[in-house]
Amino acid sequence: MKRWTGLLSGCLGAVVLWIFGSGGASGQMIGLAPEEPLELGQVVVTATKTEVPLKNVAASVTVITKEEIQARQATEISSLLREVPGLNVTQQGSRGSTTTVFPRGGESNFNLVLIDGMKVNDAGGFFDFGDLSTDNIERIEIIRGPHSALYGADAMGSVIQIFTKKGKGAPRIEGSFAGGNLNTFEEKVNLSGGAGQVGYSLGVARTDTNGSLPINNAFRETTVSGRLDYAIEKALDLSFTARYTDSLFEFPTGGAGDRFGPLDPHQFSDRQRVVLSGRANHSLAPWWQQTFQLGWYQQDFASKDQFDPCCDFATLQSRNEERRFSLDYFWNLTAPTVLGISNLVTAGIGYEWEGFDQRTDGTDTPFPFSSSNNDSRDNKAFYLQDQIEWQKRLFLTAGFRVDDNTKFGTEVTPRFSAAYVVPVSETKIRASYGEGIKAPSFIENFGTGSPFVVGNPNLRPEQSRSWEIGFDQPVLKGLADLSVTYFNQRFTDLIAFVGGSPSFENVQKAKAEGVEFAVKIRPGYGLTIGGTYTFLETKVLENETGGTELVVGEPLVRRPAHSGSLTIDQIWDPLHATLTVTFIGDRQDLDFRTFPAPRVTNPGYTTVDLVASYRLLTDRLHLRELTAFGKILNLFDEKYEQVFGFSSPGTTFLLGLKGSL
Repeated sequence: MKRWTGLLSGCLGAVVLWIFGSGGASGQMIGLAPEEPLELGQVVVTATKTEVPLKNVAASVTVITKEEIQARQATEISSLLREVPGLNVTQQGSRGSTTTVFPRGGESNFNLVLIDGMKVNDAGGFFDFGDLSTDNIERIEIIRGPHSALYGADAMGSVIQIFTKKGKGAPRIEGSFAGGNLNTFEEKVNLSGGAGQVGYSLGVARTDTNGSLPINNAFRETTVSGRLDYAIEKALDLSFTARYTDSLFEFPTGGAGDRFGPLDPHQFSDRQRVVLSGRANHSLAPWWQQTFQLGWYQQDFASKDQFDPCCDFATLQSRNEERRFSLDYFWNLTAPTVLGISNLVTAGIGYEWEGFDQRTDGTDTPFPFSSSNNDSRDNKAFYLQDQIEWQKRLFLTAGFRVDDNTKFGTEVTPRFSAAYVVPVSETKIRASYGEGIKAPSFIENFGTGSPFVVGNPNLRPEQSRSWEIGFDQPVLKGLADLSVTYFNQRFTDLIAFVGGSPSFENVQKAKAEGVEFAVKIRPGYGLTIGGTYTFLETKVLENETGGTELVVGEPLVRRPAHSGSLTIDQIWDPLHATLTVTFIGDRQDLDFRTFPAPRVTNPGYTTVDLVASYRLLTDRLHLRELTAFGKILNLFDEKYEQVFGFSSPGTTFLLGLKGSL
């Protein structure tokens, strides 16, 4: 512990240096020597924690821009992730229900989810995308593969980072109102702008909708988000972001779904999320930049299932509160370019504290019960990364991270990647190797406070090892872009419920491999055609618990072997229309009507969505712009189940107006 105390002391000393140190910095694009001109274009941050042109990145990256979000008229981030190769999005019923993402065959808790650099996963990696809206979002970056070398625990299968809009220019007010079937209403108001060194954005959104089931099926959500920036050119950038979500979901289903049993008339969940993040970038010299970030995350989740003779044995109430404080401080050191070689070293330290309180009560039964627990853990980390660039053709990145956790001890995770851009053809050939870890959940570490679920404080983190190779090919200077990637992953030390005391052990192993394909064609005349396809093969290698979910030699459940999407986007100014086709193949699932749950085959499905907008006027009637928009989801009323036993909504539509001042 002494070495970590010294490390944190060094951090505080560096902060003092940052406050009182000299300015006059450059703020150059990372990966370029300070004296070189910038090459602007699409820039990603998540892959290396530095601003890097997308064409220079060796990792598998997808960027969803605000223009794409507007074109899709997406109100849920999960709907956008369905078009990302390698990700399988699964929703457990109607809108607002539990929505998870399986990255490259990994578990649904293998994604690290960041909002403006702040981790928002539950402890242990799980994240429910069901109530995460696109309101006031600038862009989304998805990095596939393990990236624990930079981000530590939970970055085991992917990193999904969401960025709040940055305000600039003259003040602008945007508002929209829309209504549709299932008593759906959506309202949004956004304010943004900037003056001099200050920029700001603020968004408020509300959604109300009924589900597709006849009783007790509704979703209500309010989102408030904002960002404030202050910048001194080439010296200091300060930003503060905040996001608050309050959602209520009424659902009549149990573990077996709605197709095979009576619907529960009195069951609901209520969740509030608060995300706060403050970040400072300061340049001590043209070659020396430092970044300091503080963050706070809190989630309050409550559920209640009132006793009903049709469906329940008791009235069940539970409340869980999770809190997280994090600190991240790192230096970017840029070496002079020598013989066409530039070098950037990133060195940083991190601290994270997590705490939880949970309570469950069972009443209205001859055998009432109650259990509760509260505990905390923390993690200290050091990471180092080196990026080398040669002649804008060869890009090498190597790094590692050391995590020291109060529960699972010390873990070291490396990552190496390389990319080479072939002259003339401009083909980018890339390869990488990385390792990832996922911390146990609070329940796995600490239990529930009852004798039936006993935590195991000695659990090891779950592990992944992954390698990939691929290429990206531009065609005729922007006419088309093609990307192909092969990946191979091994998952070890997977945690399973084994009963007894303790109730959890590291006793499972699995593997996944596959091919991701993406293409985007721009033939002109306002037309863009995009397509993705993923072939995935998974296999359970070891399971000491028995059971049906992980059967040795069988594929992992809810992972389709074949999946893909096709998007046709057409602009006939002032009309903009987008057609999206999504295909999910057959996959194994579980039928929870009996115990143990037998394996079943969940049939594949194809859905078609159509969205369109028409600009009614520009710079008239005191309005900058007025646009009519609408969308039809599941256009052909496909009957399908994303999770076996849970029916998905049929055709839904929404019509509205959007204006700006």
